[in-house]
Amino acid sequence: MNFDQAYNYLLSLNNLPRQEYMRDGKKCDLYLQRIRFFLKLIGNPEKKIKNYIHVTGTSGKGSTVTFLHNILLANGKKVASSLSPHHIIITERWKVADKNMSKKEFVDIMNFLKPKLDAYVRLSPYDMLSFFEITEIIGFIFFSRKKVDWAILEVGCGGRFDSSNIIPHKKIAVITNIGLDHLGLIGNNKEEIAYEKSGIIKANCEVFTSEKNEKILKIIKKECQKNKVNLNIINKSKYKIKKQELDFTKFTYKNNNYQINTFGEHQINNTILTIEIANFLKLDPEKTKIGLEKTKQSLRLEIINKNPLIILDGAHNPDKMKTTVKAIKKKNKIVNLVVGFSGDKNIENQIKQLCELKLKNVILTRNTNNIFRKVADPKFLEQKFKKQNPKIKTKIFLDPKDAYDFAKSKTKKDKILLVTGSIFLSGEIKKFII
Repeated sequence: MNFDQAYNYLLSLNNLPRQEYMRDGKKCDLYLQRIRFFLKLIGNPEKKIKNYIHVTGTSGKGSTVTFLHNILLANGKKVASSLSPHHIIITERWKVADKNMSKKEFVDIMNFLKPKLDAYVRLSPYDMLSFFEITEIIGFIFFSRKKVDWAILEVGCGGRFDSSNIIPHKKIAVITNIGLDHLGLIGNNKEEIAYEKSGIIKANCEVFTSEKNEKILKIIKKECQKNKVNLNIINKSKYKIKKQELDFTKFTYKNNNYQINTFGEHQINNTILTIEIANFLKLDPEKTKIGLEKTKQSLRLEIINKNPLIILDGAHNPDKMKTTVKAIKKKNKIVNLVVGFSGDKNIENQIKQLCELKLKNVILTRNTNNIFRKVADPKFLEQKFKKQNPKIKTKIFLDPKDAYDFAKSKTKKDKILLVTGSIFLSGEIKKFII
Protein backbone atom coordinates (compact mmCIF):
# COMPACT_ATOMS: atom_id res chain seq x y z
CA MET A 1 0.00 0.00 0.00
CA ASN A 2 1.06 3.57 -0.57
CA PHE A 3 0.15 6.29 1.94
CA ASP A 4 -3.25 7.16 0.45
CA GLN A 5 -4.20 3.49 0.21
CA ALA A 6 -3.14 2.85 3.79
CA TYR A 7 -5.05 5.86 5.11
CA ASN A 8 -8.17 5.03 3.10
CA TYR A 9 -8.02 1.43 4.31
CA LEU A 10 -7.99 2.67 7.91
CA LEU A 11 -10.94 4.99 7.22
CA SER A 12 -12.86 2.24 5.44
CA LEU A 13 -12.95 0.17 8.63
CA ASN A 14 -15.59 2.64 9.87
CA ASN A 15 -18.01 0.85 7.54
CA LEU A 16 -18.03 -2.22 9.77
CA PRO A 17 -20.65 -2.45 12.55
CA ARG A 18 -19.44 -2.07 16.11
CA GLN A 19 -20.57 -0.93 19.51
CA GLU A 20 -19.39 2.66 19.36
CA TYR A 21 -17.72 4.18 22.40
CA MET A 22 -20.42 5.07 24.96
CA ARG A 23 -23.01 5.58 22.20
CA ASP A 24 -25.51 3.07 23.62
CA GLY A 25 -25.32 4.54 27.10
CA LYS A 26 -23.49 1.54 28.50
CA LYS A 27 -20.39 2.54 30.42
CA CYS A 28 -18.47 -0.69 30.35
CA ASP A 29 -15.03 -2.05 29.66
CA LEU A 30 -15.98 -3.77 26.40
CA TYR A 31 -13.92 -1.12 24.60
CA LEU A 32 -10.87 -2.05 26.66
CA GLN A 33 -11.51 -5.80 26.29
CA ARG A 34 -11.42 -5.68 22.52
CA ILE A 35 -8.26 -3.56 22.32
CA ARG A 36 -6.64 -5.78 24.97
CA PHE A 37 -7.45 -8.85 22.84
CA PHE A 38 -5.86 -7.29 19.76
CA LEU A 39 -2.76 -6.06 21.58
CA LYS A 40 -2.12 -9.58 22.86
CA LEU A 41 -2.52 -10.83 19.29
CA ILE A 42 0.33 -8.58 18.12
CA GLY A 43 2.68 -9.14 21.07
CA ASN A 44 1.65 -6.37 23.50
CA PRO A 45 3.81 -3.47 22.24
CA GLU A 46 2.33 -1.24 24.98
CA LYS A 47 4.17 -3.30 27.60
CA LYS A 48 7.55 -2.45 26.06
CA ILE A 49 7.36 1.21 27.06
CA LYS A 50 8.90 2.00 30.45
CA ASN A 51 7.15 5.20 31.54
CA TYR A 52 3.76 6.68 30.74
CA ILE A 53 2.21 10.07 31.48
CA HIS A 54 -1.55 10.01 30.91
CA VAL A 55 -3.43 13.28 30.36
CA THR A 56 -7.18 13.92 30.47
CA GLY A 57 -9.41 16.94 31.14
CA THR A 58 -11.92 19.11 29.33
CA SER A 59 -9.48 21.81 28.21
CA GLY A 60 -5.72 22.04 27.94
CA LYS A 61 -4.98 18.35 27.30
CA GLY A 62 -3.16 18.90 24.01
CA SER A 63 -1.20 21.89 25.29
CA THR A 64 -0.18 19.98 28.42
CA VAL A 65 1.00 17.00 26.37
CA THR A 66 3.01 19.26 24.06
CA PHE A 67 4.64 21.18 26.91
CA LEU A 68 5.55 17.95 28.72
CA HIS A 69 6.96 16.41 25.54
CA ASN A 70 9.34 19.32 25.00
CA ILE A 71 10.30 19.52 28.66
CA LEU A 72 11.33 15.86 28.69
CA LEU A 73 13.07 16.23 25.33
CA ALA A 74 15.07 19.23 26.58
CA ASN A 75 16.08 17.12 29.57
CA GLY A 76 17.57 14.50 27.29
CA LYS A 77 14.80 11.90 27.58
CA LYS A 78 13.79 9.65 24.71
CA VAL A 79 10.18 10.78 24.61
CA ALA A 80 7.11 10.12 22.48
CA SER A 81 3.61 11.54 22.57
CA SER A 82 0.24 11.02 20.97
CA LEU A 83 -2.38 13.70 20.29
CA SER A 84 -5.84 13.62 18.77
CA PRO A 85 -7.40 14.62 16.56
CA HIS A 86 -4.82 15.40 13.90
CA HIS A 87 -5.08 18.83 12.32
CA ILE A 88 -3.98 18.24 8.75
CA ILE A 89 -2.49 14.78 8.25
CA ILE A 90 -2.93 11.65 10.36
CA THR A 91 0.80 11.25 11.00
CA GLU A 92 0.65 14.33 13.26
CA ARG A 93 -0.92 12.11 15.92
CA TRP A 94 2.38 10.43 16.84
CA LYS A 95 5.67 12.11 17.65
CA VAL A 96 9.05 10.80 18.78
CA ALA A 97 11.67 13.34 19.85
CA ASP A 98 11.20 16.31 17.50
CA LYS A 99 9.66 14.46 14.54
CA ASN A 100 6.18 13.27 13.69
CA MET A 101 5.67 9.83 12.23
CA SER A 102 6.62 9.77 8.54
CA LYS A 103 4.30 8.62 5.79
CA LYS A 104 6.56 5.62 5.20
CA GLU A 105 6.43 4.62 8.85
CA PHE A 106 2.64 4.88 8.77
CA VAL A 107 2.46 2.67 5.69
CA ASP A 108 4.84 0.10 7.24
CA ILE A 109 2.67 -0.14 10.35
CA MET A 110 -0.56 -0.41 8.36
CA ASN A 111 0.99 -3.19 6.25
CA PHE A 112 1.83 -4.97 9.50
CA LEU A 113 -1.66 -4.43 10.90
CA LYS A 114 -3.70 -5.42 7.86
CA PRO A 115 -3.32 -9.24 8.20
CA LYS A 116 -3.51 -8.90 11.99
CA LEU A 117 -6.91 -7.24 11.65
CA ASP A 118 -8.04 -10.15 9.48
CA ALA A 119 -6.93 -12.53 12.23
CA TYR A 120 -8.74 -10.41 14.81
CA VAL A 121 -12.02 -10.65 12.88
CA ARG A 122 -11.65 -14.43 12.62
CA LEU A 123 -10.60 -15.07 16.23
CA SER A 124 -12.03 -12.31 18.37
CA PRO A 125 -15.26 -12.71 20.40
CA TYR A 126 -15.66 -8.92 20.15
CA ASP A 127 -16.83 -6.58 17.43
CA MET A 128 -14.58 -4.42 15.24
CA LEU A 129 -12.10 -1.99 16.73
CA SER A 130 -12.91 1.70 16.36
CA PHE A 131 -10.84 4.23 14.43
CA PHE A 132 -9.48 5.75 17.65
CA GLU A 133 -8.64 2.33 19.10
CA ILE A 134 -6.62 1.48 16.00
CA THR A 135 -4.79 4.82 16.10
CA GLU A 136 -3.91 4.10 19.73
CA ILE A 137 -2.52 0.71 18.68
CA ILE A 138 -0.52 2.36 15.88
CA GLY A 139 1.06 4.62 18.51
CA PHE A 140 2.04 1.70 20.74
CA ILE A 141 3.67 -0.07 17.78
CA PHE A 142 5.49 3.07 16.65
CA PHE A 143 6.75 3.97 20.12
CA SER A 144 7.89 0.44 20.92
CA ARG A 145 9.76 0.20 17.60
CA LYS A 146 11.49 3.49 18.43
CA LYS A 147 12.34 2.10 21.90
CA VAL A 148 11.23 5.24 23.72
CA ASP A 149 11.58 5.58 27.49
CA TRP A 150 8.64 7.95 27.94
CA ALA A 151 5.24 8.09 26.24
CA ILE A 152 2.77 10.90 26.93
CA LEU A 153 -0.77 9.99 25.93
CA GLU A 154 -3.73 12.31 25.48
CA VAL A 155 -7.08 10.74 26.34
CA GLY A 156 -9.46 10.76 23.39
CA CYS A 157 -12.74 11.04 25.30
CA GLY A 158 -13.44 10.60 29.01
CA GLY A 159 -10.81 8.36 30.53
CA ARG A 160 -12.11 5.33 32.43
CA PHE A 161 -13.01 3.34 29.31
CA ASP A 162 -10.95 5.30 26.78
CA SER A 163 -8.65 3.04 24.77
CA SER A 164 -5.58 4.95 25.99
CA ASN A 165 -6.40 3.63 29.50
CA ILE A 166 -5.25 0.19 28.40
CA ILE A 167 -1.67 1.04 29.34
CA PRO A 168 -0.30 -1.41 31.93
CA HIS A 169 1.21 1.23 34.22
CA LYS A 170 1.69 4.96 34.44
CA LYS A 171 4.08 7.23 36.23
CA ILE A 172 1.75 10.23 36.25
CA ALA A 173 -1.96 10.80 35.68
CA VAL A 174 -3.02 14.36 34.83
CA ILE A 175 -6.55 15.80 34.99
CA THR A 176 -6.26 19.35 33.68
CA ASN A 177 -9.79 20.45 34.61
CA ILE A 178 -13.43 19.42 34.37
CA GLY A 179 -15.94 21.23 32.19
CA LEU A 180 -19.02 20.47 30.10
CA ASP A 181 -18.03 18.67 26.92
CA HIS A 182 -19.25 15.41 25.36
CA LEU A 183 -22.48 15.82 27.34
CA GLY A 184 -24.65 12.73 27.20
CA LEU A 185 -21.68 10.65 26.06
CA ILE A 186 -19.44 10.47 29.11
CA GLY A 187 -21.81 12.21 31.53
CA ASN A 188 -24.76 14.55 31.92
CA ASN A 189 -23.10 16.96 34.36
CA LYS A 190 -19.65 17.88 35.65
CA GLU A 191 -19.78 15.32 38.47
CA GLU A 192 -20.46 12.42 36.09
CA ILE A 193 -17.80 13.67 33.69
CA ALA A 194 -15.31 13.97 36.56
CA TYR A 195 -15.98 10.36 37.55
CA GLU A 196 -15.22 9.13 34.03
CA LYS A 197 -12.08 11.24 33.68
CA SER A 198 -10.75 10.23 37.11
CA GLY A 199 -10.82 6.65 35.85
CA ILE A 200 -7.29 7.16 34.50
CA ILE A 201 -6.05 7.18 38.13
CA LYS A 202 -4.36 3.86 38.85
CA ALA A 203 -2.22 2.38 41.62
CA ASN A 204 1.43 3.47 41.86
CA CYS A 205 1.03 6.74 39.96
CA GLU A 206 1.23 10.38 41.00
CA VAL A 207 -1.84 12.50 40.23
CA PHE A 208 -1.83 16.17 39.21
CA THR A 209 -4.79 18.47 38.60
CA SER A 210 -5.50 22.16 38.15
CA GLU A 211 -9.17 21.71 39.07
CA LYS A 212 -10.42 23.94 41.90
CA ASN A 213 -14.11 23.08 42.24
CA GLU A 214 -14.50 21.34 45.62
CA LYS A 215 -17.32 19.07 44.43
CA ILE A 216 -15.17 17.89 41.54
CA LEU A 217 -12.06 17.54 43.69
CA LYS A 218 -14.03 15.34 46.08
CA ILE A 219 -14.61 12.87 43.21
CA ILE A 220 -10.95 12.95 42.16
CA LYS A 221 -9.80 12.54 45.77
CA LYS A 222 -12.06 9.52 46.21
CA GLU A 223 -10.46 7.82 43.21
CA CYS A 224 -7.00 8.65 44.58
CA GLN A 225 -7.89 7.18 47.97
CA LYS A 226 -9.27 4.05 46.31
CA ASN A 227 -5.96 3.53 44.51
CA LYS A 228 -3.83 4.75 47.44
CA VAL A 229 -2.05 7.45 45.42
CA ASN A 230 -1.06 11.05 46.08
CA LEU A 231 -2.98 14.01 44.63
CA ASN A 232 -1.22 17.28 43.74
CA ILE A 233 -3.63 20.22 43.39
CA ILE A 234 -1.83 23.01 41.55
CA ASN A 235 -2.26 26.58 42.74
CA LYS A 236 -2.23 28.65 39.57
CA SER A 237 -2.69 32.04 41.24
CA LYS A 238 0.95 32.57 42.17
CA TYR A 239 2.19 33.80 38.80
CA LYS A 240 2.78 37.34 37.58
CA ILE A 241 2.79 38.38 33.94
CA LYS A 242 5.87 40.46 33.06
CA LYS A 243 5.21 41.00 29.36
CA GLN A 244 2.65 39.74 26.90
CA GLU A 245 2.80 40.18 23.14
CA LEU A 246 1.01 38.53 20.25
CA ASP A 247 3.43 35.64 19.99
CA PHE A 248 4.93 35.24 23.47
CA THR A 249 4.25 35.63 27.18
CA LYS A 250 6.83 36.20 29.90
CA PHE A 251 5.84 35.50 33.49
CA THR A 252 7.28 34.69 36.90
CA TYR A 253 6.25 31.73 39.03
CA LYS A 254 7.81 30.88 42.39
CA ASN A 255 10.64 33.36 41.78
CA ASN A 256 11.53 31.85 38.41
CA ASN A 257 11.17 33.52 35.01
CA TYR A 258 9.51 31.67 32.14
CA GLN A 259 8.66 32.39 28.52
CA ILE A 260 6.10 30.59 26.40
CA ASN A 261 5.60 31.31 22.72
CA THR A 262 1.84 31.44 22.74
CA PHE A 263 -1.00 33.90 23.07
CA GLY A 264 -3.58 33.83 25.86
CA GLU A 265 -3.27 33.88 29.64
CA HIS A 266 -4.89 30.45 29.98
CA GLN A 267 -1.73 28.85 28.59
CA ILE A 268 0.15 30.03 31.68
CA ASN A 269 -2.10 27.75 33.72
CA ASN A 270 -1.22 24.77 31.51
CA THR A 271 2.45 25.71 31.76
CA ILE A 272 2.44 25.83 35.57
CA LEU A 273 0.85 22.39 35.67
CA THR A 274 3.70 20.98 33.57
CA ILE A 275 6.34 22.85 35.61
CA GLU A 276 5.09 21.14 38.77
CA ILE A 277 5.16 17.76 37.04
CA ALA A 278 8.73 18.44 35.89
CA ASN A 279 9.70 19.36 39.45
CA PHE A 280 8.19 16.11 40.74
CA LEU A 281 10.27 14.20 38.19
CA LYS A 282 13.35 16.08 39.44
CA LEU A 283 14.16 17.43 35.99
CA ASP A 284 16.68 20.23 35.47
CA PRO A 285 14.75 23.52 36.01
CA GLU A 286 16.83 25.40 33.42
CA LYS A 287 16.25 22.72 30.79
CA THR A 288 12.56 22.78 31.66
CA LYS A 289 12.56 26.49 30.78
CA ILE A 290 14.24 25.69 27.46
CA GLY A 291 11.64 23.03 26.68
CA LEU A 292 8.78 25.41 27.42
CA GLU A 293 10.27 28.20 25.31
CA LYS A 294 10.73 25.88 22.32
CA THR A 295 7.11 24.71 22.41
CA LYS A 296 4.71 25.83 19.70
CA GLN A 297 1.00 25.20 20.17
CA SER A 298 -0.68 24.50 16.84
CA LEU A 299 -4.21 25.88 16.39
CA ARG A 300 -4.39 27.17 19.96
CA LEU A 301 -4.84 30.87 19.26
CA GLU A 302 -2.14 30.37 16.62
CA ILE A 303 -1.13 33.61 14.92
CA ILE A 304 -0.44 33.06 11.23
CA ASN A 305 -0.32 36.72 10.22
CA LYS A 306 0.23 39.93 12.19
CA ASN A 307 -0.94 42.63 9.81
CA PRO A 308 -3.84 42.09 9.68
CA LEU A 309 -3.93 39.85 12.71
CA ILE A 310 -5.16 36.39 11.62
CA ILE A 311 -5.65 33.74 14.30
CA LEU A 312 -6.46 30.05 13.84
CA ASP A 313 -8.06 28.53 16.90
CA GLY A 314 -9.58 25.17 17.77
CA ALA A 315 -11.94 26.07 20.64
CA HIS A 316 -14.91 23.71 20.47
CA ASN A 317 -16.55 23.72 23.90
CA PRO A 318 -17.68 26.47 26.30
CA ASP A 319 -14.56 26.25 28.49
CA LYS A 320 -12.18 26.56 25.55
CA MET A 321 -14.28 29.28 23.92
CA LYS A 322 -14.26 31.28 27.15
CA THR A 323 -10.45 31.50 27.08
CA THR A 324 -10.42 32.30 23.37
CA VAL A 325 -12.92 35.15 23.75
CA LYS A 326 -11.08 36.49 26.80
CA ALA A 327 -7.79 36.62 24.87
CA ILE A 328 -9.31 38.26 21.79
CA LYS A 329 -11.21 40.85 23.85
CA LYS A 330 -7.91 42.09 25.25
CA LYS A 331 -6.93 43.27 21.77
CA ASN A 332 -10.03 45.54 21.72
CA LYS A 333 -10.40 45.39 17.94
CA ILE A 334 -13.20 44.70 15.46
CA VAL A 335 -13.33 41.01 14.59
CA ASN A 336 -14.25 39.23 11.39
CA LEU A 337 -15.18 35.68 12.31
CA VAL A 338 -15.05 32.42 10.36
CA VAL A 339 -16.85 29.78 12.38
CA GLY A 340 -18.01 26.19 12.02
CA PHE A 341 -18.88 23.60 14.64
CA SER A 342 -19.19 19.85 14.93
CA GLY A 343 -22.82 18.81 15.16
CA ASP A 344 -22.62 17.34 18.66
CA LYS A 345 -21.31 20.38 20.56
CA ASN A 346 -22.87 22.92 22.94
CA ILE A 347 -23.20 25.44 20.14
CA GLU A 348 -25.60 28.04 21.54
CA ASN A 349 -23.43 28.70 24.58
CA GLN A 350 -20.36 29.22 22.41
CA ILE A 351 -22.20 31.54 20.02
CA LYS A 352 -23.32 33.61 22.98
CA GLN A 353 -19.69 33.90 24.10
CA LEU A 354 -18.48 34.84 20.61
CA CYS A 355 -21.07 37.63 20.46
CA GLU A 356 -19.21 39.34 23.31
CA LEU A 357 -16.58 40.29 20.70
CA LYS A 358 -16.81 43.34 18.44
CA LEU A 359 -18.07 41.29 15.52
CA LYS A 360 -18.27 42.91 12.08
CA ASN A 361 -18.71 40.00 9.67
CA VAL A 362 -19.61 36.45 10.70
CA ILE A 363 -18.79 33.93 7.98
CA LEU A 364 -20.48 30.59 8.58
CA THR A 365 -19.26 27.33 7.12
CA ARG A 366 -18.89 23.63 7.74
CA ASN A 367 -16.16 22.69 10.16
CA THR A 368 -14.69 20.19 7.70
CA ASN A 369 -15.08 18.63 4.25
CA ASN A 370 -14.41 15.18 5.77
CA ILE A 371 -17.41 12.91 5.08
CA PHE A 372 -16.90 11.05 8.36
CA ARG A 373 -17.36 14.17 10.50
CA LYS A 374 -20.77 15.37 11.62
CA VAL A 375 -21.09 19.11 11.03
CA ALA A 376 -23.48 21.76 12.31
CA ASP A 377 -25.79 23.29 9.67
CA PRO A 378 -24.50 26.80 8.79
CA LYS A 379 -28.13 28.01 8.42
CA PHE A 380 -28.79 26.94 12.01
CA LEU A 381 -25.66 28.80 13.13
CA GLU A 382 -26.80 31.91 11.27
CA GLN A 383 -30.13 31.85 13.10
CA LYS A 384 -28.41 31.58 16.47
CA PHE A 385 -26.04 34.47 15.75
CA LYS A 386 -28.93 36.64 14.53
CA LYS A 387 -30.85 35.77 17.69
CA GLN A 388 -27.96 37.11 19.77
CA ASN A 389 -27.43 40.19 17.59
CA PRO A 390 -29.80 40.94 14.69
CA LYS A 391 -27.39 43.59 13.35
CA ILE A 392 -24.52 41.15 12.73
CA LYS A 393 -23.61 40.73 9.06
CA THR A 394 -23.56 37.05 8.14
CA LYS A 395 -22.65 35.11 5.03
CA ILE A 396 -22.59 31.35 4.37
CA PHE A 397 -20.05 29.34 2.39
CA LEU A 398 -20.13 25.56 2.32
CA ASP A 399 -16.41 25.31 1.56
CA PRO A 400 -14.15 26.42 4.47
CA LYS A 401 -11.58 27.78 1.99
CA ASP A 402 -14.16 30.03 0.33
CA ALA A 403 -15.28 31.22 3.77
CA TYR A 404 -11.72 32.09 4.75
CA ASP A 405 -10.90 33.81 1.44
CA PHE A 406 -14.01 36.01 1.70
CA ALA A 407 -13.34 36.89 5.36
CA LYS A 408 -9.72 37.75 4.57
CA SER A 409 -10.82 40.08 1.78
CA LYS A 410 -12.97 41.95 4.32
CA THR A 411 -10.26 42.20 6.99
CA LYS A 412 -8.29 45.44 6.97
CA LYS A 413 -5.04 45.97 8.82
CA ASP A 414 -6.70 47.35 11.94
CA LYS A 415 -9.04 44.35 12.36
CA ILE A 416 -8.75 40.74 13.51
CA LEU A 417 -9.67 37.67 11.50
CA LEU A 418 -10.50 34.81 13.88
CA VAL A 419 -11.17 31.24 12.76
CA THR A 420 -12.63 29.10 15.53
CA GLY A 421 -15.33 26.63 16.58
CA SER A 422 -13.52 23.45 15.63
CA ILE A 423 -9.99 22.08 15.43
CA PHE A 424 -11.08 20.52 12.13
CA LEU A 425 -12.09 23.86 10.64
CA SER A 426 -8.83 25.58 11.60
CA GLY A 427 -6.86 22.56 10.40
CA GLU A 428 -8.73 22.55 7.11
CA ILE A 429 -7.86 26.20 6.55
CA LYS A 430 -4.26 25.86 7.73
CA LYS A 431 -3.81 23.08 5.18
CA PHE A 432 -4.01 25.48 2.22
CA ILE A 433 -2.25 28.39 3.95
CA ILE A 434 1.01 26.61 4.76
